[in-house]
Amino acid sequence: MSSAEEALQHLTQRMYAEVATMMCDAEMQSVVTDGLTVLYGPPMVRPDIGIITFQGGGADKSVQASAPKRLLYRGDPYKFGTALRRYMGAVGLSDTLANRTVAQAVIFPQAPTSQAGGWMAKTGPKARWREFSKDWTTRLVEAQQPKVVLVFGGKASAVLGIEWREIERKHKQNHMTFARADWMGIPTVFCHHLSIGCPESEAIRCMGEVKVLIDRR
Repeated sequence: MSSAEEALQHLTQRMYAEVATMMCDAEMQSVVTDGLTVLYGPPMVRPDIGIITFQGGGADKSVQASAPKRLLYRGDPYKFGTALRRYMGAVGLSDTLANRTVAQAVIFPQAPTSQAGGWMAKTGPKARWREFSKDWTTRLVEAQQPKVVLVFGGKASAVLGIEWREIERKHKQNHMTFARADWMGIPTVFCHHLSIGCPESEAIRCMGEVKVLIDRR
């Protein structure tokens, strides 16, 4: 194990320890009613892609205590993972997704999409969880240094405060569907969330841009 890998392992262990401490607080635990997922795959140094979403949907209501051994999106039956595999495959990134991609949500506690807005609260335990999760998300991205960051959805973007350029809106409700940024010095691509009406052509365009950026680096 390299020194960078060892440092990342220690950082990940510390993150899970702090999550466990948060769960010992009755108020913080009270809002974790649909499970909690910290990471959607094993952390790694210098992966090709770093995926960031807003929040897990809560289909699996378990509370994650350690990093998974493989990327959860490789075989899950849910809408986002199924679409992600299809669109990544369409641009030749299936192996990259399976083996050289890290993923995390900017809010660790899960919730159904219909309740996602409540996690943008300004005060209270949901706000505290959001800020805690955001801080750890940015620390993990900085430590892992993926070649490209791929952000799905406007809420994840808003929490992270990314300043986008070359914004395009090709959604029937005028939602942002594509944009570029340099976030923490890393090339970053925005894509409309795949579970919420992302046009297929725009999803494939986003994945294609990710492939171009990987090839350049």
